[in-house]
Amino acid sequence: MVMDSRSLAASQPGAVSLREDQLRLGLWMFLATVTMLFAAFVSAYIVRRSGTDWRQVQLPAMLWVNTLILAVSSVALEAASRSGFRLRWRQAELAMGAALAGGLGFLAGQFVAWREMMAAGIYLPTSPHASFFFVITGAHALHVVAALAVLTWGAVATRSGATDVPAWAARMELCRTFWHYLGAVWLVLFALVSLY
Repeated sequence: MVMDSRSLAASQPGAVSLREDQLRLGLWMFLATVTMLFAAFVSAYIVRRSGTDWRQVQLPAMLWVNTLILAVSSVALEAASRSGFRLRWRQAELAMGAALAGGLGFLAGQFVAWREMMAAGIYLPTSPHASFFFVITGAHALHVVAALAVLTWGAVATRSGATDVPAWAARMELCRTFWHYLGAVWLVLFALVSLY
């Protein structure tokens, strides 16, 4: 049997608690503030780029690998969700583990990219482009750490999903929303700092 979070909640009225509704609202409010933060970064970047002292720095190829890792992690999270909705809990656990590993791999890759830049003599004050790169990717990495905490919460729910499927479905919705949002933000930021 295949279900999604809405049909699951509809089939068990009152099953999703007020707490989970509050968490959903809280997440959307948080994502609105994060959107404003990154929109401010993007706006400042575009304005600052027109300065006469703007010098584009060479970005590490590791950022492409990180983008792939993040995409694979998102695919794993979707696989976990599909497996859970099919009540295949072991597959869901393995896929959640892969999503978490991908998130950790992304962070590790960011550290590698930063170290590669520093090894090439590119630091925060090297140029406006370098400054924006370090600040924007650092802010994104901090949000990925928060998202990994949410994914861990989802992984714990997945381990006990068979005992409380509606709560699991609500948590997975939050995990997916947060993780995919950060993936989309990364694509925008990466395109900005590497292509523009």
